[in-house]
Amino acid sequence: MSGNMAEKAAQNFVEAYEAARTALPGADGWLARRRAAAIESFAGAGLPHRRLEEWKYTDLRQTLDKAGFASAPEHMGAVVLPEAAAASAFSTLDRYVLVFVNGRFRADLSKAARLPKGVELHGLADVLTEQWAKDLIERRFDEARQAEEIVDLNTALMNDGMCLRIRKGVKLDKPVHLLFLAADGGASHTRNLILLEEEAEGTVLESHIGEAASFADIVTDVALGDGAKLDHVKLQDESADAVHLATLRGEIGAGARLSSFTLTLGCGVSRGQSFIRFAGEGAEAHVNGAYALRAKQHADQFCVVDHAVPRCASNTVFKGVLDGQSEGVFQGKVIVRPDAQKTDGRQMTQALLLSRDAAMNAKPELEIYADDVQCAHGSTVGELSKDALFYLRSRGIPEAEARRLLVLAFLDDVITLAPHEEVRDILRGLVSGWFEEAST
Repeated sequence: MSGNMAEKAAQNFVEAYEAARTALPGADGWLARRRAAAIESFAGAGLPHRRLEEWKYTDLRQTLDKAGFASAPEHMGAVVLPEAAAASAFSTLDRYVLVFVNGRFRADLSKAARLPKGVELHGLADVLTEQWAKDLIERRFDEARQAEEIVDLNTALMNDGMCLRIRKGVKLDKPVHLLFLAADGGASHTRNLILLEEEAEGTVLESHIGEAASFADIVTDVALGDGAKLDHVKLQDESADAVHLATLRGEIGAGARLSSFTLTLGCGVSRGQSFIRFAGEGAEAHVNGAYALRAKQHADQFCVVDHAVPRCASNTVFKGVLDGQSEGVFQGKVIVRPDAQKTDGRQMTQALLLSRDAAMNAKPELEIYADDVQCAHGSTVGELSKDALFYLRSRGIPEAEARRLLVLAFLDDVITLAPHEEVRDILRGLVSGWFEEAST
């Protein structure tokens, strides 16, 4: 198996699996067999590279070969959160908090007591004997085959994660906040499972912070029953030496709604993947985000929405500002199956270049096999308007402040799509702080 691996990083991951497989959760039974199949699939495919169409703009193989991340150590001592954690961790909100250090759950740092009846919150190892967890882990999204091969890496090595189940008709009283801290560097592999049964409702917040060089490999599997509603907000603000690979796989029942928003500020190289499949009519999916990059940061957003049934609506909007030598990527696809009439599917990506050395690559796609649909996609890349700058400066506003106002107004259009007003205010404050740091 490992003999097929040509690159160093992939070989290291295979060796890490061989060394840890007997100590990983679910070391016997169905998951052990699934892990073995997953690492074999990963070994055959290797890490993604630019010759693969879905990874045309992000060479994960080259990135991880250079970094050479070993497995992150288990950190059991005291933890001092970075100074920025107060804002990035949504600390002003009333919420349940689950803290993960180097990818492993820390009960001593978490606060998730007195959950409402009908809400179950567990670690990964505690749910592996339950059928719903098995169903989520074993799902495949064949319309994104190349992405599924990298998910196999997570399946083989996942050692912890958050598992949330909300029973039929139950509404979570306050958000569940997942705080991921890279304290010591290294590679971590986390699997989150979220199941909302019929008419259930809940909010999940994520924040990823840390000052260590690290590789975060995260897969979040979501299943929404008929009429369920999930709001999901993710903040990514890690070290400039960090690599972040996150995959969201969601299946949405009839009349259900998924609203997901990602703000990317920190990280050297990041790739966020979203795969949404409609399983029932009348459902909605909103997958949106904003990014603010500088120096040599690279952020890739990849989104596939599969309209497999009629009368569903999807909307994807990503907007970003790029400074220095940073590079942004958006790749999206809306698939409309032959029987999926009355589909409404839309994608838009917009980028603002603050530097001549910054770059943006955009590739939105529509793949339509039905005729009674409303679908659209668009992409724009530009610079700050000289006329708008002149207008503000002619009214006594200094140039730096004028640029800040224009940048914030540009990003605010998409931030307004994030769920919950308090969360939106926090995101606006973070973007404003990013601009001030970039200006300095």
